[in-house]
Amino acid sequence: PLDADTGIPLGSTVDTTHGTVELTSQQKSGGASQTAKFFDGIFLVTQQGPVINLKLTQKLAKCTAGKANAARKRPKRRRLWGDGKGRFRTQGKHSAATVVGTKWLVQDSCAGTLTKVARGVVSVRDFTRHKTIRVKAGKRYLAKPPR
Repeated sequence: PLDADTGIPLGSTVDTTHGTVELTSQQKSGGASQTAKFFDGIFLVTQQGPVINLKLTQKLAKCTAGKANAARKRPKRRRLWGDGKGRFRTQGKHSAATVVGTKWLVQDSCAGTLTKVARGVVSVRDFTRHKTIRVKAGKRYLAKPPR
């Protein structure tokens, strides 16, 4: 349970696998607030300048071609949905998606980090290719791991 008056301190890990959390922040005192809902994931909340950063932190099974008995207990993917307006960045292992107002998904798996946009436009920073790609509603982008 969260206390709406004190909020979530920066540096906290939030588990929304069985619920939704609404984050609201202000870039500066007396300035406009930004709000978005996040669900279906576990993430660490930090801030870089005016951008709220949400980094996926759920442990994943190792990516192996053969059978892995110990790794089977861990999930093979992790993800986080976001829906709202403001300067938010969701970060997976191979890319980060920065939004201003939209609905989007970031999902890590052995194939890479998938960004899927349901509404609006998202800027995806591919860490492997060192490029930023704009992804529009109805589209997706997979940032593949280095070979």
